[in-house]
Amino acid sequence: MTLRVPQGDTHNFGRRVSVGAERVHKPRTMLWEWLVLGADSPLRRLLDEAADRDGLGPDAFAFLPELKFFSPLARHGGEVERIELRPMPAPSKKIRRSLARIVGRSLALFSWLGVSDLHWENLVLGVEGRGRVVFAPLDIELILGDLSLPTETKLLPDADPEYAAICRHACGVRRVLPYLGKPVEAEDLLAMAGSYAAALAFLERHSADIADVFARLPGLRDTPIRVCLRGTDEYVRARTEPAWPPLLDAEAEQLARGDIPYFFRLYGRSGVHYYGDPGLTRLRRIALTGDVPRLDPVLRVSSGLRSPTRRKLREEGLFTLLGAFDSPSLAGLHKVDELEVAFRARTIVVKLATGEELHARRDMRSFVGSVYLPCRCGEVRSVFVPPVTVCEAPS
Repeated sequence: MTLRVPQGDTHNFGRRVSVGAERVHKPRTMLWEWLVLGADSPLRRLLDEAADRDGLGPDAFAFLPELKFFSPLARHGGEVERIELRPMPAPSKKIRRSLARIVGRSLALFSWLGVSDLHWENLVLGVEGRGRVVFAPLDIELILGDLSLPTETKLLPDADPEYAAICRHACGVRRVLPYLGKPVEAEDLLAMAGSYAAALAFLERHSADIADVFARLPGLRDTPIRVCLRGTDEYVRARTEPAWPPLLDAEAEQLARGDIPYFFRLYGRSGVHYYGDPGLTRLRRIALTGDVPRLDPVLRVSSGLRSPTRRKLREEGLFTLLGAFDSPSLAGLHKVDELEVAFRARTIVVKLATGEELHARRDMRSFVGSVYLPCRCGEVRSVFVPPVTVCEAPS
């Protein structure tokens, strides 16, 4: 018998993730994780082959692990092998530059694919058996969102004043700060930004082929894409104090049976769904009208995953990245590879490889929060974030 240790929250009538010696069982769809993290994924094969042809190199997306999945097409659960990584070595100039490029490429890939919920607890950072650096999520449940800024992935901190402090603490890129430094040096930041721009251009060139991979998935229209109406911490507090906005009936129903509420959408269908029976065979839906959540748009596979927001992702997204890592120590003109950036007193000027010049105000607090915090509660050198971390910053 394989001993499995339950972990995490309970969803959908008491179901929980369980971890065994060699595999992790997840009682939900694993299609999206397999697509991005699976060794035999058609998306991974396409990305690797296209990157090799385009000159990015066959290892351009090697920061993603190559995991073996078991029953990835099952709608209600499957297994994946446990990821095995060793901690990153002490940072050298070469390691910092390589890691900076990985961060830029990951920001581009996940923003472009519409993957979110990439907070620092959901990310691993380490070195796999062949010596390649892995910087990737453990869970992928939200995908195909039509994102216009990389802050929406949660890798960079959103500037929403209501959640700014939480977003800064939880943003995924804090995992790399022990290696890139605080603040990140100008040349490493340019390498990150250049990698972001190049990866987005690459993905745009191959958007039709990537869309075709999604179109061929047997479960595209039947596989849940998770929708997060609130943070888990809000649901925990709602058990002892009134929530605001007030709980929906569907949220209260799930909390009453001991679950953290779990909602999802189905590609090509309207509405927010949840399961109405322990066998997960009956779908229920939140009302479509009235004071109910409004779903963000999704990318359309039939349109080749193209969207009007892509330009904003390229241009404003680039400045959002620079703004997240900006610091008073950055000044003057810097150039790395084909990207040139001038840090002026009030503006940042970017000159792209095409010769195009972009300008933005240097103070971008209305778009993105700084990743630099006085505390180091999430900035650990371990492969996984510890189960419990305590912020030592003064309250």
